[in-house]
Amino acid sequence: LSTKVVYLMHNRVSILGKSTYLLGGTANLSTFSYGSFVGWASPAILELQSDHSAIGGDAITDEDASWIGSLMFIGFLCGTPVYSWLSDRFGRKPAALLTSIPIIVNWLIIIFSETVFLIFIARFIVGISIGGILTIIPIYVGEICEIHVRGTLGTILSVLGNGGILFSYAVGAYSQYHNFAITCLALPILFVVSFMWMPETPIYLLSKGKYKEAKRSLKHLRGSRGPHIYEELNKMSTLLRDIQERTSDSGAIKDLLQNKGSRKALIIGVVISATQMFSGIYAMLSYNGIIFKMSGADLPPHICSIIVGGVLFVAPILSLPLMDRVGRKILLVASLTIMTTCLTLLGVYFYLLEIGTDLSTVGYIPVVCMGIYLLCMGMGLAPINIVLFSEIFLPHVRSISASISTFVMAISSFIVTRFYNDLSNVAGVYGSFWFFAICCLLGTCFSIVCIPETKNRTVESIHAELNGGESSLLPTRNERNLNTISEQCEQEGNLSTIK
Repeated sequence: LSTKVVYLMHNRVSILGKSTYLLGGTANLSTFSYGSFVGWASPAILELQSDHSAIGGDAITDEDASWIGSLMFIGFLCGTPVYSWLSDRFGRKPAALLTSIPIIVNWLIIIFSETVFLIFIARFIVGISIGGILTIIPIYVGEICEIHVRGTLGTILSVLGNGGILFSYAVGAYSQYHNFAITCLALPILFVVSFMWMPETPIYLLSKGKYKEAKRSLKHLRGSRGPHIYEELNKMSTLLRDIQERTSDSGAIKDLLQNKGSRKALIIGVVISATQMFSGIYAMLSYNGIIFKMSGADLPPHICSIIVGGVLFVAPILSLPLMDRVGRKILLVASLTIMTTCLTLLGVYFYLLEIGTDLSTVGYIPVVCMGIYLLCMGMGLAPINIVLFSEIFLPHVRSISASISTFVMAISSFIVTRFYNDLSNVAGVYGSFWFFAICCLLGTCFSIVCIPETKNRTVESIHAELNGGESSLLPTRNERNLNTISEQCEQEGNLSTIK
């Protein structure tokens, strides 16, 4: 990987023109850092609660451990609107680079901290970057790639994010506390070094009237295919001009609320984000050790975590060839349906166990259900939620819509992590699994009724469907002659720049 990064730095123009996949993978290096600090808590808490705590003094309490997990999501809440504003004001690339700062600060505090209070501060700070990573990276990847690879590149975020979690589970379990933090510190630095050579997205540059820079950026992304460059720039410019004409008086936020298509897209983003957090993933991660023990496998907790992390890592890789072939909607509905079934069966199993039923002969059932559930989560709901951010929102409201959806995800994450144990104490383990099953079932029904298929479709056509088939953003070639990019530049007095 280091060799590729160095090669990229010295040959960035030629590589960028040849490999959009390399671009998308480089942008998603930040998600590997994200996965590493999300997964850090599992091995770190075990060491902090041991008799010989890594930070000295007494072992931390269960309450402290709960706050280490949940404070990150409070930072998530605070960071989402900040990075959304940075993305619209300064660009996708600068905002993406700035996501590395809270991560670096987090690891420095953990390396030198000697109290649990400083760890609380570090977890809050690192949570700020989540809002940027989950909001900006999907937008950046969606705006630089071509339609036919959009789903595949969007799925890479889940692959590397889960890869970072697996990395923390595996390396953290066999590394000393401080040494592991030093290792993780290298990840955001690697992202900065590699991503600083990436171009800004063409559509953002066009929205700011920077036609020459937009052309240069698109040439880096697509290679030296001259006619295709102008054709794609023309489509982007026409879309932005239509949006500008329609929102010049109302503004983007007002248009987001008043336009039917934009409003429906926002509802889809919010509902799917909340569904992902209330789908029971944290329940599954919390009880993976118990589930393995029920099967008769007496495994240490860190081995159970590594197995679970491995399944989560493999799942989105399996979805890569399916995302742009089968389609988003089919994968989403199928994954949610199977997840609902698995959670229901787990609830039944725990209920029968609660009332004293002998289930020793079928102890494999919860392990099978957990494995299928994790595969479906990783192949369907998790990556598709990310891909939809770059597909269903129009450019002028994309950042704010994605930030609102991510903000809802942050609230849901905090609620689940902070109050999941309380729910289990009140309703029982089986009751919590049934609650999550109901959430998945509602998400399935919503996906069938409200979410359009977005595979290999432009944002204009998706918006038209959300708008009821009638959209002012979708004039046909018979109804309106498209302005060429040269004509638009001439109208702006920038003809020489595009030539």
